Amino acid sequence: MDPGAAEQLTIKSKYDPLKLWSAGSWNGTDMLCQERPIYLGSPTIWSDRFYPHGSDSSTFILLFCLILLIITLTSFILKPIGLPAMAKMFGGFFIIGLLYSKNALGFQTLVPPTVYYFMNSFSQIGFIFYTFIFGVELNLLALIKKVRKKAIIICFSGYFTSLALGYSGLKALNIKEDEAGYLRQMILNAQTFFMVTCSHVNDLGISNSEIGRLACAISLVIDVYGMFSTFLIFNVYLPFKDGNFVLPFYVIAVYLFMFFICRPLILVIISYTPEGRRMKDSHFLAIIVIILVLTILSLLVGQPLLVFLFAVFLPEEPLTSILNERLDLMNSSIFLPVFCAMHGFIADFNHLGKKSLIIEFIVFLSISGKFLGTVISSRLFGVPFWSAVSLGIILCSGGFLDIVMLGIFRHSGVMEPEHYTVIGIHILFCTCAFLPLVRFMYNPSRQYSTILRQGVIASAETGTLQVLACIHKEENLPGILRLLESFNPTHETPLPVIALQLIQLTGRVTQPILAPFHEIQSSAAFRSNIGRCNRIISSLLSLERRTDGAARLQHYISVSAYATMHNDICSLAHEKKTSLLILPFHVQWTADREVEHFSEAIRDVNKMVFEKAPCSAGLLVDRGDKDVTILDVEYRVAIFFIGGADDHEALAYATLFARHPSIRLTVVWLKSKMSESNTHSFDDYAVIQEFHHKLQGNERMSLQEIVVSDGAETTNAVIAFKNEIDLAVVGRYHEPGCTPLFGLTDRWCEYPELGILGDMLVTPEFNFSVLVVQEEPHKTTENDDLIDDFVM
Repeated sequence: MDPGAAEQLTIKSKYDPLKLWSAGSWNGTDMLCQERPIYLGSPTIWSDRFYPHGSDSSTFILLFCLILLIITLTSFILKPIGLPAMAKMFGGFFIIGLLYSKNALGFQTLVPPTVYYFMNSFSQIGFIFYTFIFGVELNLLALIKKVRKKAIIICFSGYFTSLALGYSGLKALNIKEDEAGYLRQMILNAQTFFMVTCSHVNDLGISNSEIGRLACAISLVIDVYGMFSTFLIFNVYLPFKDGNFVLPFYVIAVYLFMFFICRPLILVIISYTPEGRRMKDSHFLAIIVIILVLTILSLLVGQPLLVFLFAVFLPEEPLTSILNERLDLMNSSIFLPVFCAMHGFIADFNHLGKKSLIIEFIVFLSISGKFLGTVISSRLFGVPFWSAVSLGIILCSGGFLDIVMLGIFRHSGVMEPEHYTVIGIHILFCTCAFLPLVRFMYNPSRQYSTILRQGVIASAETGTLQVLACIHKEENLPGILRLLESFNPTHETPLPVIALQLIQLTGRVTQPILAPFHEIQSSAAFRSNIGRCNRIISSLLSLERRTDGAARLQHYISVSAYATMHNDICSLAHEKKTSLLILPFHVQWTADREVEHFSEAIRDVNKMVFEKAPCSAGLLVDRGDKDVTILDVEYRVAIFFIGGADDHEALAYATLFARHPSIRLTVVWLKSKMSESNTHSFDDYAVIQEFHHKLQGNERMSLQEIVVSDGAETTNAVIAFKNEIDLAVVGRYHEPGCTPLFGLTDRWCEYPELGILGDMLVTPEFNFSVLVVQEEPHKTTENDDLIDDFVM
């Protein structure tokens, strides 16, 4: 062997998982010298002849299965913390990294060099698609326009305070060794990645809250600052400093190719897919080829963010839907776990010593500076204390991109294995430990508990009723329009109506939107639903025209995930001081009483609104004629009154219905034989007497008193009206042990969110519409627990 080759084929005394072999030549033949044999011949559990061994392919498949199994089990165990992405990283980086470093169960024998490099290439392709999808979902220009001075000041307060404290600690300890690694560590600790923050606030369910939006805005500012400064340093300053004047022109040429050739190609491909139709496989593969070509060019000119920037300048829709449909499952379930495992393979858990404590101390100083800078500056802008603490925890929490940047530092040789491992452990453990605490510190709905609620009772008497009507789809419109018209808006008693169209948000990092209609028309989410939105608005405008402007409409659109949609509904109701929230039921029926549409997600939204609503809320079960939205013939309404706050609220609708000339109203008082012992009997009697006073001289209103002794008699009394009414109004909550409902809790309750009486009225035996009314959220009671038990 020649001397040159001998110098390259050296034996390393210190374990380094990145250098699995050495390259050299002998007699003109290139050689690859390994530290371990490819074949599984070592005395481990994998040496049995029944295990796949003896070839790279079988070893790769076995390793691949083990990685997915370990990360899946870890995700299942850590599911209670509610951070699925962090759970995958914990399993990949920590569990697999620990098994590999310690060679537990002979794990190292499953990772020969050829398998390692094939697995690494496989995971890198997944990372490319992951960043591309993120870039497409990110409407960068629209988000930058929304950034305010508050977010910029808080952002740089935390950033520079983190750098100052970290650098002070570095100088105080007089650290000279591996200084480049410490400097990159401090920059990484001060950095907050927008994609990581979006993932965290989505997992916490606060993406459309005030703190969630502020956290995303802050991380966006520092992300844009980091990308811009990095581009200038590595593509302008360093090349000219080193005399490499050619590289900037290569970079410019690649960007020109991206903008003027690749982008128009993708736009043409997208144009061949009609709205609402599935993209052809050949067109989808053409997009993948373009992405991979750009990836090759980005590697050649040293631009790792090229594919991401390319995605940012592509239309959000329909690409987001297409990519999520075709790639999301593969990325989240296969590519991401493998990518996390590859970062675990280069961790070194064998050499954690005194230096690790120094590294952790510098990390602690940097993170503390970032936390204090964020909290103090937030408080100066009037952010409540616990909200500011929650904001600090969110911005100090690491994630997927933090681990990726550590891997880049590790592969480039500027960070030692021990350094890399300590910071990775810190990110995983601190994020998993502290981030879930935000759920207890910050609750967006707490602001509603401090307000003076105005429901239908007060607003009906003062003529200040204001309604927020929620609309998921066009089929919700007929029932809502009939109900709004039944309130009989006139110029003497106008009816302000806020129509809130609810659109499901697609993508993990797409920012939620809540804005007036005229401000959202340029967004991709609106453009992808433009036909439906315009038809809904046209129908609502027809109500405004019929009432000669007495129904004063405002149009809002909310684009958010179903899990957080209730925040938008409640926050808008709180901001506009509405008196009544109208929610459409999650089930739609055909004319033949067959279930046409069922949405469990919308049902969950309704439940959360009932729990958090800042005003009176009504859940409308529409079973009327879908083609009739005008009350030009007699419309029969019955209010079933038993007693309690919600029934008082339901009875207040009588004041509204009494104004309409086409409505015939009947109030059915289901009296208990034991009403004398009812704690609400005096209040109930006073409310009924007030209604009876209003009856005088109005032939379209009537009161029927029916004495019942249990739920069976109540059911019979209601059945007697099943062919006599078009709309039934009932209260949602009744006190436990209520005599008129006695025995009904023993029946199967399919929709407990409607209450006992409301659930009975939506059974197939009845064919009229139902409005279930709640004055304010109720705490869980034994009665509610009993109902939930029957549902389970």
